[in-house]
Amino acid sequence: MCFIRQEIRPEDYRRAALLHLRPRPVFGLAGILMLALAAFGAVHKICSADTWDPSTFVPLGSLVFLGVYFFAVIPWRATRQFKQNRFLAHVAEFRIDAAGLRSQSDLGSMEIPWDHLHKWKESPRLILLYPTDATYLIFPRCLFAPAEWEEFRALTAQHLKKIR
Repeated sequence: MCFIRQEIRPEDYRRAALLHLRPRPVFGLAGILMLALAAFGAVHKICSADTWDPSTFVPLGSLVFLGVYFFAVIPWRATRQFKQNRFLAHVAEFRIDAAGLRSQSDLGSMEIPWDHLHKWKESPRLILLYPTDATYLIFPRCLFAPAEWEEFRALTAQHLKKIR
């Protein structure tokens, strides 16, 4: 059984947004190959004789768009959503055990049995628990003692399907 006092910070929220968008390994590999192809196309076009014709801007524009989107837009949106989410201003205390998750805050309490959660995803810094494919609960590692973190991971792995 784990007890935590959950205080979500903006950086936890940004990390959760990026973890949520992290693709499965096969799709990640396909994305890396597409980025490599776009980079190769850009370098090849820049090194060719007619460097700056309109087709040069397609791979360059793709790379710039993806860079701006993943390193500026997504973190900005996550920070904005964090500021809009007034529920996160209320500290919640969680009890996590074999029956599920129980939360208590000044807004009320809730119990979530494990069978109401769909799947989970983890990074070295946090775990996301998914009640649906599009919504998740955030559990940063910094809220747990090391032994509690391992216990939480074991309970989660026992009850839910892990996605990569």
